[in-house]
Amino acid sequence: MYGYMSKPLEDSPISLPVEVIRDLLTPSEMRMLKNRWRILQLLQSGLTIRSIASQVKVGTDTVVRVSKLVGRVGFQESSGQSKTPWVFGKSEK
Repeated sequence: MYGYMSKPLEDSPISLPVEVIRDLLTPSEMRMLKNRWRILQLLQSGLTIRSIASQVKVGTDTVVRVSKLVGRVGFQESSGQSKTPWVFGKSEK
C-alpha cells in the first residue's frame, strides 16, 4: 500500500541541533518542553508535587506525568530511588 509507513520496531537514538527543534516545534510546544525540563530538574531536587506545580505554573497532573516518565526512561539519579514525596501535602525538605 502506498502512503503508509511502517512504525520502527524500536526507537533509535537521534541527535537534533537545538535550532532544528526550535524550527519543528510551535511556540506552545516549545513552552511545554521547557516546562517539562524544569519539572524534571525540580523533581530531582526533591520538591513536592504541589510545590513544583506552583513554581512551574502547571497542574499537579502534569508534574505526576513527568515524574512517571522519569522512572520509565531512566532519568532517575544513580541511586535508583526518587527523592520526590508522593504525598501531595508533604512539607518541603
